[in-house]
Amino acid sequence: MAIDLARAENRLRIEWEDGTISEFPGEQLRWACPCAECRGEMGSGGRLDRVEDLPGPELQLQDARLIGQYALGLGFASGHATGIYTFRYLRGLLPFPA
Repeated sequence: MAIDLARAENRLRIEWEDGTISEFPGEQLRWACPCAECRGEMGSGGRLDRVEDLPGPELQLQDARLIGQYALGLGFASGHATGIYTFRYLRGLLPFPA
């Protein structure tokens, strides 16, 4: 597997072991953030359930770090960096509409 974060293009590219290539714009990944703050917990809705728009820094990918051998931790220019994106979760994301 090869992972490339193109900050200038605000895009994460993953080449999976089977040769499939997935490209994710920062906006898609931010709206798909699986963390408790964004998705909610204990029956309460998360932040992303209550907003329709996010400011630019919220959508700009800043860094990607490997978490074990099962996930990526993504950081955004706004400072948000609590989402753990498992490879299974990423592989299942549908293409983002243009």
